[in-house]
Amino acid sequence: MHKTLLKSLSNWWPAVLMVLLGLYSFIKIATITLQDEPMGFKPAGYYIANIIDERGNKNEVAQLINMLPGNSLSTGTQQLDLQGGAAVAVKKFIDRNLANNKSLKAVNITIKEFKVTETLISNTRVDGQLKLRFVFGLEKDYGTQPLVEYKGGLHYVRSVNSVVAVEPYLRSSLKSSLQFFNNWMQTNHTENAKLAQNVKIIFNDYTEKTEGDTIYYAANRPLTWTDFQGKIQYNTPYAAGVMPSIGYSQHAKVINGTIFVYIDMKTSLPKSTCWARSFAKDDYNLNHEQRHFDVARIIAGQFKQKILSQQLTPDNYEAIINMQYLDSYRDLYEMQKAYDKETGHGTRQQMQQQWNEKIDRQLSAKASSTASL
Repeated sequence: MHKTLLKSLSNWWPAVLMVLLGLYSFIKIATITLQDEPMGFKPAGYYIANIIDERGNKNEVAQLINMLPGNSLSTGTQQLDLQGGAAVAVKKFIDRNLANNKSLKAVNITIKEFKVTETLISNTRVDGQLKLRFVFGLEKDYGTQPLVEYKGGLHYVRSVNSVVAVEPYLRSSLKSSLQFFNNWMQTNHTENAKLAQNVKIIFNDYTEKTEGDTIYYAANRPLTWTDFQGKIQYNTPYAAGVMPSIGYSQHAKVINGTIFVYIDMKTSLPKSTCWARSFAKDDYNLNHEQRHFDVARIIAGQFKQKILSQQLTPDNYEAIINMQYLDSYRDLYEMQKAYDKETGHGTRQQMQQQWNEKIDRQLSAKASSTASL
């Protein structure tokens, strides 16, 4: 009995070994080489700089279902990957088949999904799906700035006994994604802020047709005592008070690759925060309070000049405007404090006259610089 079993195993072992070896070679990951094929278009102002693979599984681009070697009744999964890995293979394919002018915008492609997956839907039929998802973005010092996402793919059904040609599917989908991005660039390169080449700042002094509680600074609109509509502050030793401020609003528009930034400068003073004791309402004290408003106007002008003197780019202009505004707001506080300290809140007439002259000179210089812009 023992000898019969050993003889039976010795007869079957070669066949079993052959099946196991065949199965091992079947499930071993094979490689796919993308074949060259011209794109048929010239990149619209860009070149592909890098490919970044962010897929969860970077080991394969295809899982195919086929009959096991030597067995017409059982199926197995065949795994395939692009030669060198997806990022390397895609980059080589693009470098060989798409113009690579490095004087243009550097674009990175992030691979989110790129895979063919098959499912057995019956004993004889296989359902296949190719899914591709790429994110195209500009290469920046800090990483990649996303521009647009492409989702593509295809679906097929085949016989389990037939052989599917995966490489043409992958290559076709890759070409479609590049064609999509090129079309997007052609449409967006002149009107998308992320693709803009230059920045131009245009300042405007904000005004309102009908004046309400807020007074917006204008040379022909000096303060009057009727503007002092706030509640008198009895807990302070001063005779009057105002609270001028600076601010801005902005909007941008891209025209022919240039970002035009329109900034409405607001040098303002709410009437509801202006107050004065009755005995203080004379021309001298009104001038002192007017000069507080003038100081705000001077700082607003300095803010403009700081912005216009900067080397602004589409990447940095918003940060520079915000930073300069904060600096100017601090300057406003410091200049107002120095003005009140040196004039003794208007009680030192000689110092008040010196500040009057200083403020007039700076207002005159601001008017001249604005006229030259």
